[in-house]
Amino acid sequence: MNRRLTTKDITPCTPAEVVKAITELRRKKSPGRDEINNIMIKNLPCNCILRIMLIINCIFKFAHFPSSWKTAVVVPIYKKGIKPQAPDSYRPVSLLSSLSKLAETIILSRLEGETEHKLIPFQFGFRKGLSTTKQLLRMVEHIRDGFCNKIDTAAVFIDIAKAFDRVWIDGLLYKIHKLKVTRKLILLLQSYLKGGSFVVRVDKELSTPRTTEAGVVQGSRLGPHCFNIFINDICQMSNTELCLFADDTAIMSSGKTADSIMTNLNNHLTELGRWLIKWKIKINADKCQAVYFSRKHSLPPPLKIFRRDIPWCEETK
Repeated sequence: MNRRLTTKDITPCTPAEVVKAITELRRKKSPGRDEINNIMIKNLPCNCILRIMLIINCIFKFAHFPSSWKTAVVVPIYKKGIKPQAPDSYRPVSLLSSLSKLAETIILSRLEGETEHKLIPFQFGFRKGLSTTKQLLRMVEHIRDGFCNKIDTAAVFIDIAKAFDRVWIDGLLYKIHKLKVTRKLILLLQSYLKGGSFVVRVDKELSTPRTTEAGVVQGSRLGPHCFNIFINDICQMSNTELCLFADDTAIMSSGKTADSIMTNLNNHLTELGRWLIKWKIKINADKCQAVYFSRKHSLPPPLKIFRRDIPWCEETK
């Protein structure tokens, strides 16, 4: 496999690039395990900024991401209204090294330069110039066009379970390779994605470290783009419309009869089910929903995924 990959070096970063990345750091973000916060970094003298540049360029040269920057501090945040004894009552928040996120910002610019133009056009998540609002507008226009042409539209909304936390790392690296990313950058991303760990912090106490077996870290700079790459080959069909915002997935179809719409969507859901199994992606079947947009008052039979009915709803979030 390595013979087919381009072996050119990753473009080194410059002092100006590091300064720009530092100015984009948010002041109020909590630091990682090293307790170095963004305000400290913003007040560093020029010689320290040059040192950071040298460290990042060494990361590029040796295609190795420092192990100490791959340990996240996980803080469980209680969800109000749920029993505090249940593990699901807490939302984990990962605190990462500020220096790690600074390096990730510059690595991300290299990865985007090689892959951004290869991403599917209906993925609107974490991409420059695109947003949730624009994706919703696209969906509304599709539904409105249906009404104007006196045809019905149905949309099914898929709930992916813990999408970022369960990304199959080897599968992700395979897909990065398929996008023909340069070899040195693939090796660096492999170093970044594998061998991570986390500790849990409750009050001021830290647990012993645990190894991260799968997933991309939420809150990281590289995580969202890596996730976009991971689902970039999601199945497409000519008679349905995909609408994505990161892991939020909607499939739409329009037609003059409910039967044709149901056939189109069920065929797509069958193919989607095969794709989900192949890439070890799990969904919350009980949380999937569908909406039927029509002037008629009757509803067709429910759609199905993994032999489970998807209920028709009047609204969805």
